[in-house]
Amino acid sequence: MSVTILKRGVTGFASVILMIPFITLQAAPPEPELTEELIFQPIKTVITAGRTEQSIERAPATIAVISSEEIKASGALSIPELLRQVPGLDVMTVSSSHSEVNARGLNQLLSNKMLVLVDGRSTYFDFFGGVIWQALPIVMDQIDRIEVVRSPSSALYGANAFSGVINIITKTPRQIQGGRLKVQGGENSTLYSSFVQGNRKGDTGYRVVLGTRRMDSFSDQDTEFEDVALGNFYVDHRFDNDAKLSMEAGLIRGTIWQNVRLEDVKFKATTSYTKMNLDYGPFTLQAFWNRGDETSDPFFPGGKEDVEILYNTFDLEAQHKVDLGLTHTFIYGTTYRFNTIESSLIDTEHKQNLIAGYFQDEYRPVPEVSLLAGVRVDRHPLVGVNFSPRGSMIYAPTPSHTLRVSVGRAFRNPSFTDSYIQVEIPLPPPIPGMQLVGEPDLDSEKITTYELGFTYFPRHYFRWEIDVFAYKFSDYIALGAPDFSSGIPVQSCVNLGSATAYGFELIADLIPASWLKFSANYSFQDLDNKYTVLQQQSPPKNKVNFKSFLSLPSGLSASFSASFVGKNIWEIATPSGDYQVTETKSHTRCDARLAYNPGKKNLELFAAAFNLFDSRHLEYPLGEKVGRRATAGMSFSF
Repeated sequence: MSVTILKRGVTGFASVILMIPFITLQAAPPEPELTEELIFQPIKTVITAGRTEQSIERAPATIAVISSEEIKASGALSIPELLRQVPGLDVMTVSSSHSEVNARGLNQLLSNKMLVLVDGRSTYFDFFGGVIWQALPIVMDQIDRIEVVRSPSSALYGANAFSGVINIITKTPRQIQGGRLKVQGGENSTLYSSFVQGNRKGDTGYRVVLGTRRMDSFSDQDTEFEDVALGNFYVDHRFDNDAKLSMEAGLIRGTIWQNVRLEDVKFKATTSYTKMNLDYGPFTLQAFWNRGDETSDPFFPGGKEDVEILYNTFDLEAQHKVDLGLTHTFIYGTTYRFNTIESSLIDTEHKQNLIAGYFQDEYRPVPEVSLLAGVRVDRHPLVGVNFSPRGSMIYAPTPSHTLRVSVGRAFRNPSFTDSYIQVEIPLPPPIPGMQLVGEPDLDSEKITTYELGFTYFPRHYFRWEIDVFAYKFSDYIALGAPDFSSGIPVQSCVNLGSATAYGFELIADLIPASWLKFSANYSFQDLDNKYTVLQQQSPPKNKVNFKSFLSLPSGLSASFSASFVGKNIWEIATPSGDYQVTETKSHTRCDARLAYNPGKKNLELFAAAFNLFDSRHLEYPLGEKVGRRATAGMSFSF
């Protein structure tokens, strides 16, 4: 009976969300002043694409921005839920506590081809070469915006910016100016809480963040898939000579489940970081230390020993910007990275020293034209030297028209598991077992991408954009086919092959009234696979996203989004060590949020639904069927 009541409640909630825009269109109130808070106008400047603040129309790469207003209105509990609406991104929900994100057809389990930054700090997990989204020690309310670059960015960011960069930029103490408490709970035993406090007094500012997350499996209500607590703090001081020094640290601790190869595995982990930044005019210095201590159940069925991983990463970077008159901006910098890894999955403890240098020059011969060229040189102890060039031309004949042509090359170095994994996997009788073996003598993965972009932004209420791309990558690193020559099957990491792809993305934003906004995008991609074992894996060709935002003077606000993802063909490892071809069918998912501010600006009551209509579907063949997560909550500002 309670399930029936809940379904009726969710259905009613969905109906309200869908009907509100049409009801209000018939009797719309007088239009209030057009403000960014009401209609979430596009961010005007970005920093990730060129490592310096610049107009988004003059950015040298394909970039999208998710604002703090959009984050709040979405009702999302995790960053991957937000990223699903970004054109060209592939977002895969493996389970209630596991998501994977990449760009333009390169998504996979343990996805390792997109660099994720938090305020410029790399969260790259050098052990396997990717990012664990649920291990980021931040809460949604502290995020100011997310900048997503869908272009190879090794020319500025190095080895891991293979398909692009996601930069999560948090709010400064001046932006917070007070406190905010948020509590949200609902289906799947979901419980989310966050506390953000910040302020600035004179030349000193501070920010304190605390949070918890808990939720069960979609398929098994008795299994807790995520239970973590986190915190971070930040303090900065401005000096009389305009220098700024900031210090911050954060930690997240708890348990999450992640699908490693064949099934979900429970991890108990503590990850932490400390970070220092110094800004002195055009000179910037950043140093950070990432640390992780993880223990998990055996990665493979039949395994007897727990897996232990301990890693430390120290990273130091210096950058200098030089303005050479009105026509030239020159940026150069250098980085040093030191890694130590200990794990029961690799042969012994390993250390790594990585160094790099880069420069970028932007030349503006006339106000309408920007020419940009740059290159980075990275040295890896096993791979050697990699060169990553990039060039762009931006032409803006009028303030409302922008044309961009760009080409770039990027690479991904082998991870520690690629080079050093050494594991014996039990197999069903009569086979005694299988060995997974790393290969120190691997080449880096390489990609070259060509892009053409056009943006039309004639009025504040309409924006249209198209981005066309083609790329080729080679030396893809993965486990090859099993070798049975010695009697015991052995799988080694190898450079398998290459692929070519092309596609385009269409984006449109429309604001028919100052209290209503619609956004839609369509992504097409076609990939010719010569890089997997069976050469049959292929990403979805078609993806469509739609979202709408509504904000009324009465205190009522609502959002509704829908995402369609086409069929995906996979090559999946089997318990016997070989591969089989399977697929995940095309699917559509809807999310929604309804909020009310009862006459007091510091209090908000809301209800939200992830997978609103409970369209049970698989996004990864060995993952969970994605279910609904309906929640309700409140936020209080002071």
